[in-house]
Amino acid sequence: MSSTVVVSPEQLALLYDEHAPSVYRLAFSLLSQKQEAEDLTHDVFLRLQRGGFDSNRGEIRQYLLLLTRSMGINRINKRRNRRQILERFRPGHGQQDPVDLQAIDARFRLEKALAELSPREQQILTMNYRQDISQSNIAASLQLPLGTVKTISRRALLKLRSALSSQEDC
Repeated sequence: MSSTVVVSPEQLALLYDEHAPSVYRLAFSLLSQKQEAEDLTHDVFLRLQRGGFDSNRGEIRQYLLLLTRSMGINRINKRRNRRQILERFRPGHGQQDPVDLQAIDARFRLEKALAELSPREQQILTMNYRQDISQSNIAASLQLPLGTVKTISRRALLKLRSALSSQEDC
């Protein structure tokens, strides 16, 4: 039997006072930037407030630290993926020539592959990667469950990967 804990604002304030320093230290050790660590700490406690902590599965401290680690790793991966995407499509990438035909061709192939996605997939990827909106905020904005947004995003990225690799084979 699950006993998901609903946290009242008063309880959240007490939990924040007690555990925020530990959550922040872990966030900072993962992200190495003060502002990002503060943002992650804030997001961890927002997630706690929304629910999801099951008291039968362990202590609140372990839950908060595991959540911090998981969300921190997600942010690191997202940052790394964005850098790789931006680097790949940066003008001049791959050659010294001022007109980088490879980057132009890659951009064209990407735009063509994006056009093959459904409008919903395009919207979610645009919000996430071009407008830098988190998936949880996209879910709230579009009034969709977070899992649905994550599934749509994942499937769209797999479609892009497949389309781009099939275009390279041609």
